[in-house]
Amino acid sequence: MLEDIEGVIRPTEQDEGAKTRLSDTGKRYIEEVIPLHNEQTLVDRVDEVQGGFPPKAIDSDKDIAETIKPVIEEVNPIYLEAPTDTVQIEQAAEAMEKIEGLSFDEWKELSFEERVAILQLVEGVIAEIAHRPSCVVNVKRMDEGNYGYFDPDKGDITLNSRYIKSDSFEDYKECVDTIVHEGRHAYQHYNLTQREVHPREGDLTNWKSNEFKYGYQAAQVYGFKAYWLQPQECDARAFAEDLLKKYLED
Repeated sequence: MLEDIEGVIRPTEQDEGAKTRLSDTGKRYIEEVIPLHNEQTLVDRVDEVQGGFPPKAIDSDKDIAETIKPVIEEVNPIYLEAPTDTVQIEQAAEAMEKIEGLSFDEWKELSFEERVAILQLVEGVIAEIAHRPSCVVNVKRMDEGNYGYFDPDKGDITLNSRYIKSDSFEDYKECVDTIVHEGRHAYQHYNLTQREVHPREGDLTNWKSNEFKYGYQAAQVYGFKAYWLQPQECDARAFAEDLLKKYLED
């Protein structure tokens, strides 16, 4: 244990861009478990060295990343730093193009159940790219204008069945946009409560302020403007819009 060990991680003096520099003690402490090839033991050891909650991606510190490099391919990506948003969008759009049944021409010919299955595939693909667990996608009939939501307590996504059943192109776009948008909320929630895998500290700060300092601004309580302008919604909306545009244009 590191309870009596000081200076495991210390500030970097030469490189202002790096958050920390791993001490010799900390490096040896992590290296001890590398030969075990046990993912959980490695993750626990790195989390102990880095400290803080939620824990950071185990490769977010450059010196730790170099230390665990021999076994990094054995680690589940949910423990590793996610790609930048630009890369996530590019990779997700490319992956979505390969999903049979997702293009509108194919979508029109699918049954309701098949469409739901396709949306579940989209969620799974994006989750993998974003280094977060995938959400179960549920459907139920909701009021018009309500496209869906992410439930942080259950960790699932619920979509409005009326839009999935529609054969219009606009409703099809709303379905795809919503599964991406709500998946982004799942990504935010994962970073805020389980592990910080998002590479931009500024975004994390905004999400934390939104969630913990000011509280999430539900439209039913605070009005549409407050809901629309809060950081978490701006981020999810921008991410979904950019990904949908990339997917439809490619």
